[in-house]
Amino acid sequence: MNRRRLEAEAIRDSVLLVAGKLDLSMGGPGFRDFVVEHPEHSPHYEYKLFDPEDPKSHRRSIYRFIVRSQPQPFLAALDCADPSMSVDKRNESTTALQALALLNDRMMVAMVSHFSMRLEQESGDLPGRIDRARPPGAGPLADVGRARGPGRPRAEVSAWRNICRVIFNLNEFVFVD
Repeated sequence: MNRRRLEAEAIRDSVLLVAGKLDLSMGGPGFRDFVVEHPEHSPHYEYKLFDPEDPKSHRRSIYRFIVRSQPQPFLAALDCADPSMSVDKRNESTTALQALALLNDRMMVAMVSHFSMRLEQESGDLPGRIDRARPPGAGPLADVGRARGPGRPRAEVSAWRNICRVIFNLNEFVFVD
């Protein structure tokens, strides 16, 4: 079987799951990952104003409220289907914008924080955390430990979060072999 990249919604759900924040409850109302400005006339859907820490938004992507006139920027960067059109097959591309979205999107940065705290609770030392964080099929991440900074606790925390950001951007995280 050829390698294939996960769909945008599956990547989002995987990030929430790994961060320990995915709400698996079934049914019920959907969630909005945007704020509506000027709802009285010509509403503006502002994705950048939404709080990624809102627990209501930690549900599976299937429950996401979709605005047909304005795609969600993070999911659009990951080749999510255009909600204003009916498409039989999604585009599948690999671009620098996708890597930047996986590194810098507000939801990704928030979930990296939760992921790193989760791993710190599960394993106290850095080599144990790195081993625990390694995606199945990924090669050894031993060299990553060298990126941890000059040994000050604050620098180590910052470096550890950056390591977690890189893990979310690995091919093994977004591709299925």
